[in-house]
Formats: sequence, C-alpha cells, structure tokens
Amino acid sequence: MKNIDLELVNCFGINELKHTFNFSKSNTCIVYASNGVMKTSFANTFQELSKGNLPKDRLFNKPTKCIVKIDTFNINPEEILVVKSFENIDTTGSQTKLLVDEISKAEYDSIYSDIIDQKNKLIAELNRKSGLPKKDIEDTLLKDFNTNDVFKLFKYFLEQNSDTDYSHLKYIDLFNQDILDFVSKPIVKDKLEEYFETYNSLIQDSTIFKRGVFNPGRADVVAQTLNKENYFNAMHKILLDGDDFPIDNDKQLNERLLKEKKRIIENDHLLKIEKEIKKVAVKQLREIIEKNPIVSEYNNITEFKKKVWLSYTFQLRFQLTELCETYDSGKRRLNEIEEIAKRQETEWDKIVRKFNERFFVPFKATVSNKDSSILGKAVPNIGFTFENSAENPITLGGDELSKEDILSQGEKRAMYLLNVLFNIQAKKKDGLCTLLVIDDIADSFDYKNKYAIIQYLMDIHTENSFRQIILTHNYDFFRTIQSRLLGEEHKRDCSFMTLKNDKKIELIKAGTKVDTNPFKEWKKNLDNPLFLIASIPFVRNLIEFKEGQSSTDFKLLTSLMHVKSDSNAITISQVKTIYDKTITSVGLNSYNAMDKVNLIINEELKRLMNDSIPQGINLEEKIVISLGIRLKAENYMLSKITDKSEIKSNQTGKLFERFKKEFIGIKDAEIRILDRVNLITPENIHVNSFMFEPIIDLSIDHLTKLYNELDSLS
Repeated sequence: MKNIDLELVNCFGINELKHTFNFSKSNTCIVYASNGVMKTSFANTFQELSKGNLPKDRLFNKPTKCIVKIDTFNINPEEILVVKSFENIDTTGSQTKLLVDEISKAEYDSIYSDIIDQKNKLIAELNRKSGLPKKDIEDTLLKDFNTNDVFKLFKYFLEQNSDTDYSHLKYIDLFNQDILDFVSKPIVKDKLEEYFETYNSLIQDSTIFKRGVFNPGRADVVAQTLNKENYFNAMHKILLDGDDFPIDNDKQLNERLLKEKKRIIENDHLLKIEKEIKKVAVKQLREIIEKNPIVSEYNNITEFKKKVWLSYTFQLRFQLTELCETYDSGKRRLNEIEEIAKRQETEWDKIVRKFNERFFVPFKATVSNKDSSILGKAVPNIGFTFENSAENPITLGGDELSKEDILSQGEKRAMYLLNVLFNIQAKKKDGLCTLLVIDDIADSFDYKNKYAIIQYLMDIHTENSFRQIILTHNYDFFRTIQSRLLGEEHKRDCSFMTLKNDKKIELIKAGTKVDTNPFKEWKKNLDNPLFLIASIPFVRNLIEFKEGQSSTDFKLLTSLMHVKSDSNAITISQVKTIYDKTITSVGLNSYNAMDKVNLIINEELKRLMNDSIPQGINLEEKIVISLGIRLKAENYMLSKITDKSEIKSNQTGKLFERFKKEFIGIKDAEIRILDRVNLITPENIHVNSFMFEPIIDLSIDHLTKLYNELDSLS
C-alpha cells in the first residue's frame, strides 16, 4: 500500500477533494483541519466505504462521486477501519479473534459444536411441545428448576420418571402471565378448585352445555352475537336441546343461560371468580381444565411447571440420552483444553496490560472469563475494577459502567479507546494491510493521557500492516505527531493542512520548520522583516515570563504592539539590544541601526496587501496583518475620541469602549468594524511558542478584508 488516490465529490460536507497520500516514506500521514472544514465528512466517507456503501450528500442530495484507489486498485471495505473521536463501537467480532492457540480452539469448537447442535435439536422439540420461543426455552428451564447449568439439568431429567403426563398441554397456555396473575389473586386462589368442580359439574349435568364442545363461555359469545346481529328482531327463534319451547328474544335467552349457571351465580365466591375471567388466555385455560383435571396443580405452580417439563423430556429420552452421552464424552477433553487456555496469554491480555500501564484513569481493566473467551465460548468479559484502600474493590462491566454517571468524559473516552484497540489488533490478525482513518482520537483527553494515545499511534506506525491517516483540529497534537511519528525526515511530505473555498478542499503540505517550530526559525532569520515583526510578541512574552510587565524592555516592545507616545521613535538598535539580552538571534545586523521599526512594519504591511500571499499556515503573515489591524484601529480611534488619556493595559479594548460611548448612534458602521478588531486581534497577537492555534484557524483573506475595511474609515 504505497499510494492512496482519492477523488471525492459531494461526499457528505466535501464539495470536491482530489489528493494522493504517499506512504512510500512513512506509514503515517497527518492532516490538520480546523473545525467544520472536512474532518468528520472525510471520516464518514471512509466509514461508509468500510460498510460497502457509497457516501452521499445529506443536505442537497447532489450526485456523488467517490473514487478511492490503493496502488491503482479500488479499495475494498475490508481494507478500511475508521476510528472516530468518541462513539459506540462493536468489538464482539474483534475480541473473539484475538486468540493464541488456533489448533486447540479448532478442536474445542468441533467438540463444542457437536454438543450445541444436539442441544439445539432438543430445544427445537421442546419448542414444539411447549409453545415457547426457542430463544426463551433454556432461560425458562434454568429459572423453573433454579439452576445455572443446563447440561446438569438434562442429566437430571434422564434420572426421573414422570408420574403424570402433561405432554399434550402447552407450557405457554398453562403459564401465560395473564393466567399466573389470575390464579394468584386472593379472591381466586382459595376457591379455584371449588369453582372448577362446580363448573365441571354444571356442564356435566346441563342439557345445553357439552364438555369440551359447548361451554358457558361459548354460550355467552353466541348470545352476544345474536343480539348484535339483530337475530331475534328478524323474527327468528332458537330451540335448545332439552327444551320444549323455542326462544324468540334476547331476554329469554339470557335468562335461560343464567338458569344453567345458577349454581355459580348463587355462590358469591364463585361469582367473583367468574367475573375475573375476562382475558382470552384465562378463558382458554377454563376450556383446558374442562378436559384435564389439573386445577389442583395450581396450588403449587413451581412444582406444576417442573411436572410439565418432565412430561416433555420423558417423551424425549432418546434425544436427551444422545445429548448427554456426547457431552460426557467431550467434557474431559474440553476441560483439558480450557486448562491450557487459562495458562495462555492472548493478544487482548497484552492490550489490557498495556492500557493499564499507559493510561491514568481511576480503574484497572481486567479479564474475568479468560478460558471461555479464548475458546470462543463467550465474548471476553472486560471488567473495570475500582480500588479504595478503605473499601473492597468494585468491578463493573463496560455496559454497566457506561450507564452509571461515574466517569468523566475523558475517562469514558479512554474506555472507548480500549475497544478501538481490540478492533485494530483484530485487523492486524487478519493479515490484510489496512488503512486506518483516525478522526481526532485525542480530543478531550488531558495531556498525560493524550501522550498515551500518541504511544499507541507510534505502535501502529511501526507496523507494516497498517497505514494511518490521522485527522486533527488540534495544532499542538498535529505538531506532536509530526515530531514523534514522522520526524524531520518525513514530516515535510506527510503533513498536510486543509484549505477550503466555496468549490473545493485542498490539502497542502505543512511540514516545514517555519510551520511546526516558527520561533526557532524566525530568530535565525531576523533579516527577513516579516520574521522580525512576527517575533516581537514572542520575545515580549519571554520577557514578561522572566521579568514581569514592569520591565522597561517589556514596555518598549508593548509600544510596538500598541499606539503609544514613543511608538514612532523606536529604532532597530533598541530592539537589537533587547533581543541580544533575551534570545540568540541572527540577522538584525542587516538593518540600519537607526531604522524606525514602525516604518518597517508599515512597509511590510503594504507589501502583504499588494502581493499574492501563498496559501499555507501563514503564521507570520497573519500575526503581522493582525498587528497592523490593531495599530490602524487604535490610530483611528485616537484621532476621533475626546478622552486621549493614557491607558496602561488592554488598550485596544478600552479605546473601543471610549469610542463606542462617544459615537454610539453616530458611527455605528465604524463601531461594528472596530468590534471585530477587538474580538479577533488579541488572540492573534498575544501568541506564544506553545499555542498559536486560534490564528492558524483564521483565514488570511478574512484578516486582509478587515484591514482594508479599516483603511476605508474616515
């Protein structure tokens, strides 16, 4: 995998992007993209490709073009793994791949598969007899017999005889939740047997009702139907068996049926039970009890359930015997293989250990079912153990821990990263060279854990089975990856910055020393006026750190960054004196010692406004233009406001407050422009050698436009 050529059009938020990532020199490329430019869209595009789908334009449904080739061949979904900043991730497949002894696992799987196949056949028979869904049968059996070993239960069934045969009855009809609720009601429980004894006797003695054929419930349905359909209103009549005279109205029919149910109606307890029989399942139970003397069994439902299961399994003794013999013959070898598995170190053991060593989080990851997960019997159960010197350790599962409001966002992301590592390691085990697209994986981590992530990325970087495209909006992280993974040798060719306009996105190289360590390069090349001006805030920052804001040198450099009484008089000679005391600089001798620094600033601003600035990070250009914007704004406000008294700190902001107070409602357009100056320039000028991300994200075109708008103020 040397080259990845991509051409994307209308792929999520990417209007157009055409680029080639070259991995011939390095296994990693890194892309800096400010928020909203392309990171998420790029990751989403490759995630869709990894699923075998084409990306799309979600907003406008524009036609999509997506061509991604690896060394002239279309990329395959199996060759892609996308790692996003923080999302739910499925590791079931990856964890079970990370095994050591494939031969033992294959033997184990063969034995275990035979057992499971026969168990599934038995489950299918129990499903047919009980009416329960197949997926519920094993859990129901274990619950009804209060055990956790289904194979021991199967052996127990073989040792039992069934005194009663309930195999023709379905478990689901006998123990439906509506039925269990019905028989457990106090008004039903004590009189249930009496009710059914009277009920069956009523049917037996009745000339109307016939046991198992036509019972009071069906008679009531007939009566309701005849009434609803206006049967008697049509002058029809019915003659019931045993009656001498036909019935010709609803009232007579209801009275006749009530007469047949007299023994129930006249008994208050039995009538209460009759009124409770409303739901279909309970009515069906009444019909079952008409034919089967099982009502007394409901006095002990737990035992009744067991009798029903024993009735089923007694008829399935052949299947049970075959299953138990297969299980017994294989169990010894299974135990031997499991003992071997317990002693083996797996790939996910190594991942968990490395995670615990590298991450600073309040828990330790553990594996509680090592032998069974090695052999594929179960997904590895990764637990997270919390220790307290005064309390016993507490271990929570991943799902359980996620539901509790215990971890910070950074700690949740660390737990998420552990799952990511399983997926990456599983890809390595597949033996297929894989492209990893990593979208801001270090986002929201503190620094010590951010460096743990960088260590992982370094591990991946050294693996020839992986190629990485790392996306980030964090410039500090961008520079760290360049330094740790790419080094001076490769960062020029493998580091990119995104440039976006209305039509397309471009990736430009961003690995020069000026881009990644600007101050180091500037101080060696101060004969370049652009570098000299851009370095002023940095040197001022160093003086402030060393001597404080009361320092004479700090105040002099401040006069170059704000409009002060001495701003126009400061010379190169004065600046050189300060620089020689503060840093080891090169190039200041190329200027005339008496040259005015403010004139150099103005000349450089004039050049920047007239020249076409090459696209890039443009840190020094942005600082100089931002400084020019501030100075121009301050000069304009000082020329207009009445109160020109000295301001010792936050000068631009305070001048703006004076201007706004004096000219609100008069110069509102000017106030809006100056408000943008006050908002943008502090972060762009007061940069230091450790953090200058805000100015990098700002478009140089935006700064140029603001500078020209200030020029138009009168």
